[in-house]
Amino acid sequence: MTFTLRGTTRVTATPAILVSAALCLSACSDEGQSAPPPPKPSSSTAASPPPSYSPEKIKAASLTPKEVGKDIRETQAAVEALKDRQAPMCSLSGVELKGDPEIGVRQYANSAQGSDEIRYAQLIARYDDGGAANESFQALRSSARGCPPRRNVPAKKIRKNFTLFAHDDTWKVTEDTVAGWRRLRGTEQQTYPASASKFNVLHFMYDYAVRGNLVIATVYWERTEPKKPADPIGRRATELLTKQLQKFG
Repeated sequence: MTFTLRGTTRVTATPAILVSAALCLSACSDEGQSAPPPPKPSSSTAASPPPSYSPEKIKAASLTPKEVGKDIRETQAAVEALKDRQAPMCSLSGVELKGDPEIGVRQYANSAQGSDEIRYAQLIARYDDGGAANESFQALRSSARGCPPRRNVPAKKIRKNFTLFAHDDTWKVTEDTVAGWRRLRGTEQQTYPASASKFNVLHFMYDYAVRGNLVIATVYWERTEPKKPADPIGRRATELLTKQLQKFG
């Protein structure tokens, strides 16, 4: 492109000059005007504070026998740990909870025997605050992870007219989240002598959960013949735990 000036001189405008001129015109036209404000960053939703469970809430939301299952009744606590207000742990042991929580225990059973037998027990510990509850859960977690993967348990006299046979235990631990609660599960298989019963294998599901100021320790168990899988029993235990935790919210 050329511009004709007065006289005989011709000046050629290069593309670079034209670009510079355009930038100058743009800057001059914006002079004196304030730049638009930068867009505001999107605000994220603040995390909800952990819940605080009252005794009234716990009582109202605890599972009823009918919610546990068909032909289920509430019974006297027979799990030795619950009698001492301890959390049930591997090989029928118990762990005393840290701090000074309010503790409630319940146990359920049906009237069936053998492979249709169902047993379920709960310990619910209410603390003044979430920090104390979390500390208690961490102690239970340490105890569960300290259980040996295999153990031979000698015979033990439980009551005047009842002696527990010697048996072999296996144990493993998993961790996840259930209904918004942090959960640790100990899965235990107890194998008794075949002479003791046709259904000589007991499958125990120990669950420990924490949320807010509440710690829950439960144990669910069924008995089977040897070599029967434990997965269906584990699923039933998880369904029951989920139902309870969802009621607490």
